[in-house]
Amino acid sequence: MSYRRVIPRDLFNEASLLKCYGRLYIALEKLNGAARFSAEDLASFDIVQSEDDGSITVRNLSLIVGVNEYSLWRPLNSRGRWPLYASATDDPDFDPVAVFTDEGELTVDMCNLIGRQP
Repeated sequence: MSYRRVIPRDLFNEASLLKCYGRLYIALEKLNGAARFSAEDLASFDIVQSEDDGSITVRNLSLIVGVNEYSLWRPLNSRGRWPLYASATDDPDFDPVAVFTDEGELTVDMCNLIGRQP
């Protein structure tokens, strides 16, 4: 366990994170292979918290675009409807990309990241 959960705050934070991952899966399915998750079968979702900024992520499920791997994360206690961001796992200079608009659609930056037109 990466952090001690506090109820109800972390029920909502983790539910929102998983909702965003699910929405991204559906969006990627429509794009026929533009990007994919690193796994399709997991024993559990390993949700961890960053000691740096408090954001949470599913450690054992990343986004793959071509040969590049991206971590997906949610800011702690975000009030946004779709608060998911992508960061390059091997490039500390990569500026995080917002995955969704407030309406739950892929952002222009996310479409550019996965090589698809918005």
